Amino acid sequence: MKNQKLFALLLFTAIVFVLILTACGDTPAEGSGAPAETAPEQEPITEPATPAPTDPPTTAAPTEPPTTTEPFVLDESMEYWDQIKAEMAHYGLTGGIPVFIGDSDEELMKRVGATNTRRTEIDISGDGVPFSFAYSYELSREVENFWDANASVNFARDLPAEQDDLVVGCMWIRGRRTGDSELYMAADEPMYYLAIKTPTDNWGTEGDMTPAGERSASENWEKIFFSGRIMNEETQTSQIVFQIFMGYGFQEIDIGGLVAFKFPSSRDNERAAVNLTAW
Repeated sequence: MKNQKLFALLLFTAIVFVLILTACGDTPAEGSGAPAETAPEQEPITEPATPAPTDPPTTAAPTEPPTTTEPFVLDESMEYWDQIKAEMAHYGLTGGIPVFIGDSDEELMKRVGATNTRRTEIDISGDGVPFSFAYSYELSREVENFWDANASVNFARDLPAEQDDLVVGCMWIRGRRTGDSELYMAADEPMYYLAIKTPTDNWGTEGDMTPAGERSASENWEKIFFSGRIMNEETQTSQIVFQIFMGYGFQEIDIGGLVAFKFPSSRDNERAAVNLTAW
């Protein structure tokens, strides 16, 4: 009897132990007869990498466009006309021939006549200019039209010339008012006007000149490069006249250092003439 009670106690203890082990095992998911699966371990969520900001690209500072012609460097040891020819060549003018008669500065200037003005040779020895001879043209009376008073010189005879040929030259000029007139006051600037004229078209064209129109003359010597062209088919170049109109009241205009050359019209010569005479 005692042994039966002991056996029953051991059996009871064994059953309780089994129940405890069962309770400690996996339990099925709610509403399912299958045991629940363990969720796989997930990688931690990270934000996508953002590259560090960079400085915006820099734009190079604008530069001046390259110049096609370097500034002309004057060789003061050269004769004046050679200086002018060298400067024209520096800008790209080629194929030029002289258009005025004269083998020297003085000889050419003596051919520059005067109409309705009084021409007087002036001393320029102390003026520091590269040419050697100059005249003053004095207007002592009012003229009806500005072209009625002028200084002028004809082209050389029998020059080879074609329509549209360029005439490019240089002159030095200065001026002053000498008093009041009916149309101009003594305080007005002295004026002049350049033209290339010919009777072929009844003096109608003016040579497409640069500088064009009325220009004021400074009281100091000013070097002027000018350009024009042969506007007509000329049979006699000696009829072509370079004129400096000065009929703008009472004034004195000094002119010296005149020289000019005729160049064939070409793209390079046209461009060079524009660059040389640019104001």
